[in-house]
Amino acid sequence: MKVSFGFDPFKKDAPDGKHQFLIRLAKDMRNKGVKVNVNRKSDIHLRLPREAVNKKAQINVLRLDGLIMNTRWNYKVKNRKIIESILKSNALVYQGKFCEMAYRKFLNITNMSFAIIPNGASPQEFGSRRPKNYFLANSKWRPHKRLKTTIKCFEKAQRMGLDSQLIVTGKPDYKVDNPKIKFVGWRNRPQLVKLLSQAIASLHLTWLDWCPNAMVEAIVARCPVIYSMSGGHKEIAKNSGIGVKDKYWSWDLIDLYDPPSLDKKEVANAMIVIKNKGVIYPPNTELDITNVCDKYLRYFKKLLK
Repeated sequence: MKVSFGFDPFKKDAPDGKHQFLIRLAKDMRNKGVKVNVNRKSDIHLRLPREAVNKKAQINVLRLDGLIMNTRWNYKVKNRKIIESILKSNALVYQGKFCEMAYRKFLNITNMSFAIIPNGASPQEFGSRRPKNYFLANSKWRPHKRLKTTIKCFEKAQRMGLDSQLIVTGKPDYKVDNPKIKFVGWRNRPQLVKLLSQAIASLHLTWLDWCPNAMVEAIVARCPVIYSMSGGHKEIAKNSGIGVKDKYWSWDLIDLYDPPSLDKKEVANAMIVIKNKGVIYPPNTELDITNVCDKYLRYFKKLLK
């Protein structure tokens, strides 16, 4: 089988999580004997919504993630471009059931071949667990990622007796002067691997995420996750941490950048429980990139029959 991508996964640095995932996927495909190329003749071309169709491919498969339901954006134009990209494709891959339902109910996407396959990572990328006394908040911060809420929940846990630190990666959109909170900026891969291996738990309190790579990486690294029970979080967090209640999205337009409040005490309790019990969760093999790759290849073979 020949599979093409819209960028060279063996040369290009990953600008974001979705490209990092596709790099992992392409490498595992090559390890399994698949011939991988870039925008050349192929059996399957796997692309993202903003990438062009490969006219030299027998079948173009579009990997979908988030749609645009945020009223602060030009959602009509952006979604029209997504729909155009879908209509130019032969088949779709959704990152989860939540993602598939959102496209079906919000954009009325039906009558197309699709598969539901989560993102993944390799357990071999991450070191053995060596927990130190800190929690990790790792994300590309935007208002719906709830950094302010994350910090307020940590400070609530402090007032309840938690004696730990919080490390925040990336460019923060909210900061406080707290000696127990460290803002360390963007981290390269070796630094992030070390942070994940040493964190008590990783915090993922986003409102309505799809299949966040930061959360996938934490789970594959065997780092417990504390997550909001909205969007796709619940699908990938199986037996990997503690979920906290969040507002249900009823498949309509919303102000995504004004997320509803979480129960800070519930989050704080989760942090205290995981620290005090030293919880070790079982590996989530569904998110192992080898198994994720197998699902992609089975779907590709089905399309080619």
